[in-house]
Amino acid sequence: MYDVITIGSAFRDVYVFSKKFRVLRDSRAVTGEVECFAFGTKIELDDILFEIGGGATNTAYTFSRQGLKVGCLSRIGSDGAGEEVRKFLQKAGIADLLAVDKKQRTAHSVIFLAKTGERTILVYRGAAHYFKTDDVSLKKIKNTRWLYITSLAGNVNLLEKIVGFAKKQGIKVALNPGKLEIRTKKGRLLRMLGNIDILLLNREEAAEITRRSYSDNKGIIKDLHRLSGSGVVVVTEGEQGSLVALKDDLYRVIIKPVKAVDTTGAGDAFGSGFVAAYIKNKGNVKKAIQLGCANAASVVQKIGAKHGLLAKGQMSKRLRLRLLKIG
Repeated sequence: MYDVITIGSAFRDVYVFSKKFRVLRDSRAVTGEVECFAFGTKIELDDILFEIGGGATNTAYTFSRQGLKVGCLSRIGSDGAGEEVRKFLQKAGIADLLAVDKKQRTAHSVIFLAKTGERTILVYRGAAHYFKTDDVSLKKIKNTRWLYITSLAGNVNLLEKIVGFAKKQGIKVALNPGKLEIRTKKGRLLRMLGNIDILLLNREEAAEITRRSYSDNKGIIKDLHRLSGSGVVVVTEGEQGSLVALKDDLYRVIIKPVKAVDTTGAGDAFGSGFVAAYIKNKGNVKKAIQLGCANAASVVQKIGAKHGLLAKGQMSKRLRLRLLKIG
């Protein structure tokens, strides 16, 4: 029996570093800034780093380090990168529940990291983009207490199948949907929220799924809380902390920001840390918030989505947070 099975993407991440990269202001860009290097030239790299990434592997690693029995269900290609994913899971003591795509390559991302810790990511979704209903054998996920579901590349049919099966089997579900699920199938996603035990979103995703203004704090959390029934709803806001809604209570989590080296994987670190502590402490939300925040704060101080993830019994001594009950 697993404590938790994670479901989602597995990536081969390639970090590239160079003093030649420049961050410039540009009003034409979505973020108002662009990361630049000279076109038509050869750029010398100062360093290069290969890592395993993706929501399913990132979150599985937190659960494993927290002493839980965990399996990872994802989709990889029949290639060297896919074998690297397998090796990582084996070394981490995570059960390999991977599906293999004979046509598509394993997903890759190339990450251009700035000195501020922010980054630009080039994404090739490959096999991870072709999640099929047959990839998720119900026999594979039957023997678990929890499912932690991240992006399924917009396959809401598969998500409905998994959530419906979990409900019938009495399996708890934590959901951190991807942008493809939110943007393409908002209505169907909203209808299944009543069967989700823990819903994890960032502020942008929460605003989009509720069709509320980004600044409508109370409206966003009110809508999500109503739709989720008795479930726990967590809306993260980066350095601003997060909002956590329970059946009868609403908390604002205020954190003292830490100096970030790399923000890749911060959302996965918070969500998996929150759920790990929630499982281990029988639904104690305060302890879940503490571990979620500590895990995210720790991971952004290291390069890569996994190097800073906390092990069982660890807690960042430098982390400062306040928990305010606001409703």
